[in-house]
Formats: sequence, C-alpha cells, structure tokens
Amino acid sequence: MGPGPQGHVARRRGGLGPGYDVWFAPGDGLAGSCGCPDFAKASLGLCKHLLAAAQAHGVASMGARALRWDPVRPLRGADDALARLWCASPVGFAPADAGLFQRDGRLDAEELGARRRATVERLREACRGAPLLAEPAVVRLLDDEAGRLEHGMRVGEGELDALLAGMARPLFPYQREGVTRFLRAGRLLLADDMGLGKTAQAIAACHALVGAGVVSRVLIVTPAPLKPQWTREWRLFTPLPITPVDGRPAERAAQYSEPGTQVLLVNYEQLLRDLPAAQRFAPELVILDEAQRIKNWQTRTAAAVKQLAPAWRLVLTGTPMENRLDELASIMEWVDERALEPRWRLGSWHALRHDGRRAIVGARNLDTLRARLAPSMVRRVRAEVLSQLPPRRDVVLPVLLGPEQLRVHMVLESKVRKLLRPVQKRPLTREELLQLMQLLARQRMVCNAVALRNFDEAWPVLRAQLPAEAVIAMHSGKLLDLRERLVELTAGQGLKVVVFSQWRRMLQLAQHACGDVLAAAGVRAVFFTGQEAQKRRQENLVAFHDDPETRVLFATDAGGVGLNLQRAASCCINLELPWNPAVLEQRVGRVYRMGQERPVEIYNYVAVGGIEERISRLVGDKQALFSGLFDEHESQVAFEGEGSFLTRMNEVLRSASELEEEVEDAVVRRPPLGAMPGMLAPVAPPPRLPRVPALPVAPGRSHMVVPPAAAAAPVLSATEIAALVEAISQLDARPALGKLLRDVAAAIEGTARGLAN
Repeated sequence: MGPGPQGHVARRRGGLGPGYDVWFAPGDGLAGSCGCPDFAKASLGLCKHLLAAAQAHGVASMGARALRWDPVRPLRGADDALARLWCASPVGFAPADAGLFQRDGRLDAEELGARRRATVERLREACRGAPLLAEPAVVRLLDDEAGRLEHGMRVGEGELDALLAGMARPLFPYQREGVTRFLRAGRLLLADDMGLGKTAQAIAACHALVGAGVVSRVLIVTPAPLKPQWTREWRLFTPLPITPVDGRPAERAAQYSEPGTQVLLVNYEQLLRDLPAAQRFAPELVILDEAQRIKNWQTRTAAAVKQLAPAWRLVLTGTPMENRLDELASIMEWVDERALEPRWRLGSWHALRHDGRRAIVGARNLDTLRARLAPSMVRRVRAEVLSQLPPRRDVVLPVLLGPEQLRVHMVLESKVRKLLRPVQKRPLTREELLQLMQLLARQRMVCNAVALRNFDEAWPVLRAQLPAEAVIAMHSGKLLDLRERLVELTAGQGLKVVVFSQWRRMLQLAQHACGDVLAAAGVRAVFFTGQEAQKRRQENLVAFHDDPETRVLFATDAGGVGLNLQRAASCCINLELPWNPAVLEQRVGRVYRMGQERPVEIYNYVAVGGIEERISRLVGDKQALFSGLFDEHESQVAFEGEGSFLTRMNEVLRSASELEEEVEDAVVRRPPLGAMPGMLAPVAPPPRLPRVPALPVAPGRSHMVVPPAAAAAPVLSATEIAALVEAISQLDARPALGKLLRDVAAAIEGTARGLAN
C-alpha cells in the first residue's frame, strides 16, 4: 500500500488485482472512504482497506473533499443511493450543481428526477477534472450509476410495437408491460406467478433486443429437462434461430465459437462444465430460467452464473424465495447488487424473534423490502389477470390411516420421542440429527403407503399380484381412492390428469394399483420423473399431449418445474402435499397457467391421524412470509406459535395414548367392505372419509377446502431433507445445532437422494 493521487491506494500483496483509493476524513479517526465494493454495500462506513491503511500509515488527514457520501443505508424506505451524496464545500461546482443540494447538505432525490442522467455525467466530469474533489466511494457510486443508466432503453408504446414486429404470437397487456420494464431497466427479476408466461416475455425481450441490433450474443440458461420445451416455445413465438448446446466437449466448444448473431440454450450443468467457453462467448444478454437454482450463494452453480457479467440480465422464477430472505438476496445480488444490501442486516432488521433474541416468529418491515425490490423486480399474481384465466377448484381428500399404517407410524413416533429426550439438556449429535431426519421421512412415507417404506422387499411381491390384491397389501387408503378417482376423471369425464408424488416409487405403486382399471377403460399412463432418459421423457410428453388414449402422467417434482401442460391437462392430483408451499404451486402451475381454456381441478390427499396433519405450521409460516413480501401490503407478518424447536416438535408429536385411541376408533368404526375383484375373501381396507365438496377458489389464491377434523398438513419431504434442516436451523435450537448442521450437510444430502429414489 502506498500513497496515491487521492490519498492511499490499497492493493493485494504483490500488486495483484485492482487498486482501491482510500481516503480519511480530517480529524475523524477511522472515518473515511474507499472505492471498493464492500465499502459501498456494507453500510458500516468501514472496510478492510481503511483498516489496513490506518495500520500501515496511521490515521492521517488527506484534506477535505468537497463531494462526500454517507455509506450507511437507512433502515427504512426505498433509499436512493444518490440521495446520500452531500457537499462539504461548494467550491468546484457550477451554480447548477450547487442548486441540487438541500440546506442540510444532502442531495435532493426529487431534483435528480428528469435530470438524473445529465447530473451524474456532470459530476463524473467534475471528478475527472479534479481528482481530489470527491471521496473514492463517490467516484465509484457515480460510475456505477452511469453504467446503470446506459443499460436501459427509452421505450414507449409505439416503440415497443416496432420492436415486437415479426413476433408470431401477440402478448397480453401485462406481458407487454413486463417486456417494457426489462427493456427500460436492463436488469430485471421477473417473478410473475407461475403460469403467467414468463418464458413468452423473455422470448419477446430477446426478439426486441436482437432485432434492434442492441445485442448479438444471447445465452439462455435453464434446467436440462426444459431445454426441449424452450426450443419449442421459442419457435412458436419468434423466427430468430436458437441453438441448443449439446454434444461432446469439443462439439460444445465449437458451438460457443461460431461467428455471427447467436442465441445459445444451455442447462446449468453444462454451464458449470463450459464456463470458460461461455465467458469467451461474452454474452450481452443472459436469461436465467428457474433462477432459484442460484438461491444458495455457496453452491458451484451460483458461483458460475455470477461469473457471467453481461450488460443485460433477465432472471425468471415464480418462487424467488422458498425458505429464507438470504435466498432472495443471492438471486438479487446478480440482478442488482445494491437492492438488498447490506445482507448482514436482513435477519436483524427484518426478523421477529421470540423474546427479541430467540426463535424467528415472524417477519417485519416488509414495506421496506418491497420498496427496495421495486426498481429491479416485477411480480404479477393470478388475481391481477384472473379475467383471462379459467376457474380453479382446490379439493382436499382426507383419508384415514389404516391400522397397519397407524401401527408403523406409532413405532416410528416412539423412536422420534426417544430421540428428542436429550434435547432438553444437550444438542443432538450428528448421528442423532441424521436419524431424526430419516424417521420423519419414513413417517411421511407411511402416510402414503406402508409398502413405500419397505419398497425393495415389497415391490417384487406386489407386482406379481393382481392390482386389486396389491392395493390392499400396500396398506394405502390414498391408492384405494385413487383407483376409483382416476377412472372417473379420465374415462368418465374425458380429462387428462397429472398425478404428482415426491417419490417415484410411490408413483410405481400408484401405476400398478390403477393399472387394470385404467387398461379396462382404454386409458394409458406414462411417467415423467428423473429416472427416465431425456429422450423417453420427451416421448412421454408428446404422447400425453397428442395421444387421446394417454390421459395420465405420473410425475415427480422433476415435472413440477417449467413444464407447460395447460394444453393437455386440466386436472392435478397430489398424492401428498409438499412441505414447501412454493413446490405445491409449481406443480399446480403446470396446468393452471396462461393458455388454459378449461376449468382446472386440483385434488390434494391428506392422511388424517398422521404426521401429515400435524406439521402444517412450518408450511404456514413460509407461506405467510412469501405472501407478505410479494403479494400483500402488510409491513409485518406473524408466524403461528413461539417457533422454538421443542415447541414445534411437541405440537407435531401427540401423546401415544391419543394415537392408541385413534387406532381403536378406526378399528371399531371401520365399515365392512365386500370382496373386491380378484380377492378370495372380504378384506377391510383403510377407511375413506366422504369426499369434500369442491368449492370455488378465492381469486388469485391457492385455497384448499379442509374439513375441521382434517386440517391440511404438508410435511417434510425425503427429497427436501436439507430444507428441513434449514428450517430447524432458524429455530431457537440454532446455536446448538448450527455447527452440527454444517458438518452433516453432505451426509444428509446423500441420504435425501437415497430416500427420494
């Protein structure tokens, strides 16, 4: 570190990397300014370069600077960074510039309005002419702002019509507004509700920019299963050519280096492998589809995406936040790095904690978050375009656990209780924590079918039995109901139906349980999960769309993201409710989306008397925060209950005596059932409650009709064990469990994959 033209210049040892100007205010101790990004974002008025300069040279005055900037961001309000500029001395400013400052020395944000661009350039010119005029942070702020202002286009209604000329399909008014917002801003998080046509808006924006000659190199990044769909949608909307990047490394490298205008389509895994080639391609526009893939800033995927630095950035996701505000901050960091900074203040300022310090029980100051997201995020919900969508009905199908399901569930629950006893005195060990995750996942499986828990042993026997026999042996009231319901929906009503489960094995059981009655009705079923090859998945989708006899699509959550099934299906059945409400809406959004011309029916199975019914608060809290931040106008949302780990677990786990009473009641009240086809003698299957009448859904809301005795209770999924760990880590056990969670993360991920399969 040595003296520079503006005080000190901070560099890495050896002179590597960029240098940052460091300046100290006269007589103010460590008060000063630095041109590094950390100083601009941290709201601390301090950075490592200031500390290093003080240690190396002492706190020396560099003289007064005329143009200074307050680095501490206010807690409330939208906050315009330029509004925190102030003038220590008017010397060096033209009268027009001096007139932009208020009496208290702060820049008037309103005065900047229409003259913002000219004002920023005039101040930059003044700083270039007099290097000692402004703090280093001011120079960086003005340069960043100038870059932001250069990104966007001035687009009016007439100009948009010209830019969209040649599009094969028109856009809805709200979609035109989304395209206009992106073209004006240059960087945007498009977070429209699922099914409102984010892909169409992205294609239109690309069509406009390429057609206007603003960009010539475009990179679209999407999950691998969605590449064929992107190609199909692209060709429906625009005549511009698109190239899906595929093949061996040498073939992919050649595609990146092709000369001329290019629109390349890659998946996230390819981007990880091809990052150097993608950087050499130097895309001017990058579109991220299903951008929740970068919600965790520690992942390799997020790191790879954030090494791309195009001028134009469009990020698409219907679920910008699934679990924590940190996820939203990670996505926004690539769109607008200043929007949610400082990140360290997100939890302390926006979280409501039990007794002010313990478990998170709510979120507050959401109006500030919405205001800071507004310039770089657009979100419309279905309620805003409801007149263009068909009606939707959500129906809960409560199914009592059978005796065998209750017996196994109780055995698992007793193990959970025993495992949790030491928590009153000490934190769980990593082995105990992993065992807890496994037990909860097994309870969830038992709520679907006992055979799902011991699938490897049960499946060879079940598949050799007639479906009518097998469905009884599976010990699943859900599958018994599904057997009748699918025939009624497909053969009786002529509908095409998507059946979702988080376990492919559950779908295998469902397909076998319903196979004979579907075949007798002339109905064919296909799969869309992560287990089929990509070619097979594509063939199954084509059959589901085009073959009139293919009316059932069994799908895991691999089919809950990005697929457009609204022109094929109008009914969705969830064999279990996902723990995360956003995942549920992703599933529903496959059929309830723009372009759907028929009424949509959603059926959600809930096991009454099991863990599915008793863990709904975890889901409710996340739904409250998501809706409060993106869809409502409240400044604060409260989560139900105290939120502590022990409180939550005690609410989830009822006493063994209550469960024993349920078993007795279920056995006493079970109605007799005659022999089913293929059975030698009458067998009593799990009881089925009367179907709940389907009621109209509230406008713009996912609303489940639940009888008082069977509240809908989404629960932790085996494939989302890591998400459960994250939820627990936010409760009052976080200090004790935090280190354990980090240590066991890799093991839990492996276990989740094993259970999901």
